Amino acid sequence: MPSFLLSDDVAEEVTAAFTQHAQMIRERLPNVEVNHTGGTSVPGLLTTGDVDLHVRTDKQSFEMARDTLCELYEPFHRDVWHSEGAFFFASGSQPRVEIALTVIGSLDDLHHGEAWQRIAADPELIDRYNALKRAHEG
Repeated sequence: MPSFLLSDDVAEEVTAAFTQHAQMIRERLPNVEVNHTGGTSVPGLLTTGDVDLHVRTDKQSFEMARDTLCELYEPFHRDVWHSEGAFFFASGSQPRVEIALTVIGSLDDLHHGEAWQRIAADPELIDRYNALKRAHEG
């Protein structure tokens, strides 16, 4: 049963986890973009406290980036992987860290990036997002 808390309440530990994992990814994949997305990336959102990293790469580098992330992390939702998206998690991480690798400009790229930017920029969307979370808690 998920229990939600405000992103502001876990900001310090989430920032530390993001920084650590983003640095590790950039050391191995210096040409990718790594962003903090998801509920903990937007002040005032309800969240379970997990840290979502969005790793963006060009189409030509996708397979190499995917293979490198397979060396660093556990594959996640492998049944939905495709030529422009793959997902991973950091086993044993606290807070939980999940990674979405996308090709820049793909549908998954918009979902894992622009969608969160739109929520962050619109107080009404923040309220609607939190109402949806509250309605389904437990």
